[in-house]
Amino acid sequence: MAHGALTAPLDPGETLRGARLFLGYNTLPDPPFPLAGFIEYEMDPRTAEYDLGSVLRLLTESFRAQPVPPEGAFDDGHRRSAAVMRVDAMVVVFPGRAFSPEHSPPARALWQNLVEGYYRDGDAEACAGAREALVGLGVDRADARVILLAERGPAGAHTQPERVGEYPEGTLYDLLGELLDAQYRWTRAAFGP
Repeated sequence: MAHGALTAPLDPGETLRGARLFLGYNTLPDPPFPLAGFIEYEMDPRTAEYDLGSVLRLLTESFRAQPVPPEGAFDDGHRRSAAVMRVDAMVVVFPGRAFSPEHSPPARALWQNLVEGYYRDGDAEACAGAREALVGLGVDRADARVILLAERGPAGAHTQPERVGEYPEGTLYDLLGELLDAQYRWTRAAFGP
């Protein structure tokens, strides 16, 4: 799912300014319907003006504060769709910079700041040897985590996504996991188990 989200096409001529958020369905064992997939969660373009951690926190708070509609608020079609599409995973994709922490002390420090949520605008651009890339962070309800990176090649196209690290950790993963939990709980409360 993370690979699909990272390579999901944009509209012609569109460049990614902020984050894209994807919901993964039926990706864990024993799905209610034997078809896994993902859809993009529509994000307000103004979210690009804020840091990713703040956006994830705001979305989580919004889900937790959202009242569950009364029974009968959804038609049979919505209820059937919700019954067969269990929210199991989330992936957030955003423009970033590729760098090699294993070969550079500045890149290693930048990486540590990124995973701990201390990244500041301009840090990656200031890192010697950093290259344009798309970054995909993914989590699921079983606490599996992945980070994928697709560097922008000389011709402007992105390379094949590559997995980075074994079990990534950090603030952004924690926030994405909290958002996934809030989405899952709200969906279960609204549509039933």
